[in-house]
Amino acid sequence: MGEGFGLLNILIQTIKSKMTGLVTKFRLYTNWNFIKTKIVVRIRDFFANMIGVKPRNKEDYYTIGRWMFSKRLLYALVIIVGVLSIWYISSETTLFRKFSEDGIQTYKYNSVRLRTAKGRVRITGKSGYLAYDGTVEKGYVTGDGTLYNKDGNVVYKGAFLQNKYEGFGTQNYDSGVLKYKGAFHENLYEGDGVLYREDGTTEYNGEFSEGMKNGHGTLFDTGENEIYEGTFSSDHIAYNELLGKTVSEVSDCYKAHRTLFMTPTETVAIMDEIGALYHARSDAESLEDEEVVDSVYVLSNTYNLGNEVVDTVPELIEVFGDPSYEGNSNVILPEAVAINKLNEKENALFGKVDMDVEQTYSDVAEVNSFDRKYVVYIYSFKRGDVMYSFVCKEKGADFDFYYITGAGDESA
Repeated sequence: MGEGFGLLNILIQTIKSKMTGLVTKFRLYTNWNFIKTKIVVRIRDFFANMIGVKPRNKEDYYTIGRWMFSKRLLYALVIIVGVLSIWYISSETTLFRKFSEDGIQTYKYNSVRLRTAKGRVRITGKSGYLAYDGTVEKGYVTGDGTLYNKDGNVVYKGAFLQNKYEGFGTQNYDSGVLKYKGAFHENLYEGDGVLYREDGTTEYNGEFSEGMKNGHGTLFDTGENEIYEGTFSSDHIAYNELLGKTVSEVSDCYKAHRTLFMTPTETVAIMDEIGALYHARSDAESLEDEEVVDSVYVLSNTYNLGNEVVDTVPELIEVFGDPSYEGNSNVILPEAVAINKLNEKENALFGKVDMDVEQTYSDVAEVNSFDRKYVVYIYSFKRGDVMYSFVCKEKGADFDFYYITGAGDESA
């Protein structure tokens, strides 16, 4: 019995030793790395043989005119072109392309096939995120669509024409909060629209041109109360439109809080929300003897001319030409009020102008007197029917603010 088990054990061991080699070979031949290596070696040897072997006679050449071309080399080029063509077809054409569940085709932003696409598509950005969902035509984003940033927030939604915002649309901040709703032309605000702050409140409602507030519009504060309704130019209030208006007419434009400084014949009103003030006198020609605005003071040390920002006297001369007047001048009432208002935030000119006032109400003060010996230096320039005067500490210094009067008005 023992001898029988011994013989069986020997038989089993013999079979195992024979099978081990077969199992090892099977595992080797079915290993993907081994298979890949074999394929690469075969392809390499194939091309090496095809390209490396020198033609031995004329039968190994194609003759075209005076030129002779190796048949092996041409065969290799045909195969290479074929492989590249298959790769191109599989990666760029609809034959092998996957569609989303709703049947919309997706392209990479630099896809050659995108140039011939038409209709609704999706386009991915360089890092693979969804950058656009909408219509295209003749290689351009044209029609209605939605543009996204890398965070997945909508940047713009609306009409496009040849990769630019064109027509009605909405633009958002990077956070996805609505920034602008209205008309566009070549990526810029153009026509009627509404501009919003990032906290969601309305900032401006009106006309735009070349991306800026231009034309008639209304400004709002953060509580969405109307501040100013009137004309805008290059993103700024056209303050000169207030000249010649009565105080009540100005109230129809500026609707926010104002602080008044008054004498028996003059009124200076600080328009707190728009950084300006106006000076008004009684109109002797008016039957109602209502005060008329003769000058507007802008409490800014920069002057905006279109997209250009001017903040030095040499730049003013470059823009306006030689001044109509320049020199020292004793301050007048609206200048004194403007200087004191500026000095509430930081030191301006020679500091505050001494002023004796009687506070009638919290926002109304009767001016008894002020320091008329306070001296400033003024550069005045005429442009059309308007005089622009820039108030400086001394000659050659940068201006601290400026004011606008009618060119024939000598009151200021």
